[in-house]
Formats: sequence, C-alpha cells, structure tokens
Amino acid sequence: MKVGAEVSKRFVTNVVGTLAAFLGTFFFTRELGFDGIGVYAIFLSLQMIAANVSSFGLYSVVVKRVSEGSDEARHFTSGVLILLAGVVAVAVVVVPLRGFINSILNVEAAFFVPLGVLSWGLFRLSGSFLEGKQRVALVGAIENGRYALIVPIQTVLVLDGYGVKGLIWGLVVGQFLTFLVSYVGFARVVPARPSRGLFREFVDYSKYAYVKSVSSQLFKQADYLLLGQFVGTGVTGVYKNVFTLTEASMLFSSALAQVAFPQFSALTEAGDDEEVGRLLGVLFTYAGVFAVPILGGGAVVGNALLLTLYGQSAGSTVLPVVGVVGLANALVPVLAAANLLNGYREGLEKFFLGTGKPKLYAVSGLLLIVVYSALVVPLTVWYGSWGTAWATVVAFGASVGAMFFMLEEPVPPSALGDVGRQVAATLVMTGVVYGLKLQFGGASGAVRLGVLLGVGATTYFAVLFTLSERIRIDAVAVARDLRNMMLS
Repeated sequence: MKVGAEVSKRFVTNVVGTLAAFLGTFFFTRELGFDGIGVYAIFLSLQMIAANVSSFGLYSVVVKRVSEGSDEARHFTSGVLILLAGVVAVAVVVVPLRGFINSILNVEAAFFVPLGVLSWGLFRLSGSFLEGKQRVALVGAIENGRYALIVPIQTVLVLDGYGVKGLIWGLVVGQFLTFLVSYVGFARVVPARPSRGLFREFVDYSKYAYVKSVSSQLFKQADYLLLGQFVGTGVTGVYKNVFTLTEASMLFSSALAQVAFPQFSALTEAGDDEEVGRLLGVLFTYAGVFAVPILGGGAVVGNALLLTLYGQSAGSTVLPVVGVVGLANALVPVLAAANLLNGYREGLEKFFLGTGKPKLYAVSGLLLIVVYSALVVPLTVWYGSWGTAWATVVAFGASVGAMFFMLEEPVPPSALGDVGRQVAATLVMTGVVYGLKLQFGGASGAVRLGVLLGVGATTYFAVLFTLSERIRIDAVAVARDLRNMMLS
C-alpha cells in the first residue's frame, strides 16, 4: 500500500465527512437551538459509551488479526458474536433504567440506545474488516459518507416536526444503511465458525484493546453526559458545536494514524524496524499541524465564530485570574489542546497496537481513565464546561506522557523540531490576527470573520513552510496525490 496516496485519500474523506457533519450541526442548531442539539449530543454520547463498553475492544482486534492475513472470516465471526452479546447486555441494562435515561435525555428515547449500539457496531465491524484488508481510504469514505445518509433523513424528520426525536431516529436508520453499504457492497465476508482456540486468542488480545476503546470515548462522549447533568443542555449544545469545529484539526492526523495502523502491523511482521521508526516520526510531525494554530486563533475569534454561524451568542464564563470572557473564546483553545493531545495519543496507540505491544497501551489507557474520573466532576462543578475541557486535557496529557515514557526508541528529534516550528508559526499568526481584530473593532460578521480566518491561515502556513523544509516537501507531495486522484 502506498502510504502517501492512502493518507491523501483518507484525508479527503475525513474532510467531506466533517463538512457534512458540520452542515448538519449548523442546520439543526439553527432549527432546534443550542438546547436541542445538546439533547442530541447527550443521546449520541449514551450510544457511543454503551457501544464501546459492550464491544470488548473487538474493532481494533479485527483490524489487527485480518491484517495478518489468516483466518479472516473466523476472526470476523468472533467479532460478530461479541457484538451481539454486547447489544443484549446493553438492552438488559436499558430496560429497567429507561425512566432514568429518558429523564437525562428529556425525551422518550431510551429504547433507541441498544438499536443505536447495534447499527453503529455492525457498520464499524464491517469497516474494521476492510481496514484490516488495508482498504483504509474506502473505509474512510464509508465512515464519513454515512453523514450523507444520516443528515438527509434527520433533516426530513426535523422539518416534519419530530424535533430531537427525528435526529435520533435518523441516526439509527442512517447507521444501519451505512452497514448495508459497507458489508453488502464491499466486505462480503462469509462468516465462518471460529475454533475455541482461535476465539480465545481473539478475546485474549481484545482485553487490551478494550481499555483503548473505553478510554478513547471519555473525551468525545462522557463530557456531554456530565455537562447535561451539571450545567444544562444549552451549554452542552455550545460545547458540542465547539467540539465539532475543533475536531476539524484532527482530520489529517487521524487519516495518517488510520493508515499507519495496518502498516505498523505489516512492517512488524516483516521485521522492518527502520521503517516503523520513520512512520512513528511522521505521525508526530503531523498530529498537530492543524490543531496547534487553533490554540491561538480560537482564543481571539471563538465567540464571534459561533455568533456569526448560528446567530446565537455562546454566552460568557468566569475564568480564574482572567475574569469574564466569551464561553467559546475559553472553550476553543482548550478543546483544540485536547484534540492535539488526542492526535499524539492516537498515533502512539496505533504504534503500540500495531507492533504487538497492547499491554503498554493498556497501562496508559487505564491512567487516562483514572485521571479523568478523578478530575472531571470537581472541575465541572467549579468551572462548568471550561473545567470539563481541562479535565480532558490533563487526562490525555497524562496518557501521552506515559506512552512517551514506555517507548523503547525515542521519537526522532526532527519530528519534535517540526512541532516547535508549528508553535512558532502559531505565535506569529495569533499576533497578526489579534492586531487585525483590534483594527476592525471586533471579529463578528461574515466579512470580518472571513478576513481574519483567511489572513490567519495564510500567515500560519507561510511561516510554517518557511521554517520546515520537510513539511513543505510533504505538502507538495500531498497536493500532487490529490491532483492525481481528481484527474484519475
């Protein structure tokens, strides 16, 4: 597999999927307000937490085992058995707790949680099989393309007067349709009964991937449940929108990590340690290339961005020492930092799992869970959504630090140097954007905001390309791959 071309393809599908998700969030926020989108975010969190807690880490294991090239159908069937058992377990829990769950959601939707787990799990399982076959770009197209199915269905239901329930129903139906596209259209694997020994081997490895699966959802999902309980659905909706915007900073690094996972596995099997080390360095170089500038830019234009997009003010919050600031101005840089650390963590995760060292990753995942659990409630009570975001930053920082410590070979100094150049370019960009904002007398409004964002992006990449020859060369290569894709 040509890594550069695959990364470029996966990057394009990530961009398309994120754009579709953003357009959906944009429309539904304008239709239902921050409160409505906050309720939907809480349901989505329940679905994803239930799906990952009940899956026993099966998706990463399917990728790993299928990429090794033997007993593919039997490993797929092992995954199916674990998924179905997990769905049954979720249903058993949901039935007696349906009243409590509905009270959290403020809508009658508890019974849709196991259906959401099933539909999401099916399309994720078939995607994991394809990913193990190193069809990573295709998986990206399917996973991100699901929004092309989900959002139109949700739109019809919302416009027909079903409100938040329409979002939930559309999600479940769209996920199931995505599974049909993935499995019937591409995977087409015929299930085969696994032997007891093979199934035990699958489960033995999955217990380490399970820690990864659960810990990875703390940032993306648990935050919304806590915010819904402690600060209300309105602030949860603001948090959801800010997360959707900052998540865009993960597009390229996520594409690279997804492509790298089966590559790490295959290179380890081939004994090519030099190429493994080079690929790890590339992951670190690019994990923060888009997240780092948002740290500075978000603090300058965060509230103006949400006001311009949604026509609603995100409100304000009180920060220690600083005082009263715009809520989005406070949230964007912190969530961008969380995304940045999550990018580094995802790269290290793929490295440890792909090179057959799941125990090392499991330790860092447990540390993340412990730190997050200890901090998130008190910080949320004291500082609201800003405190929730910081709990995630500290937990991810602890996890990344632990994995750094456990690396047998250090990250190449050239990669760390590129991270420093990204920081330098961000500082220059932030100064330019802040000065221009003062000249404009604010950042709100489509024209002023567009100019600030355009000048900021141009400044950042101009400085970065000047400072880093490697990033400049790689950017040209990615552009060439994308051009070839469009022409082919």
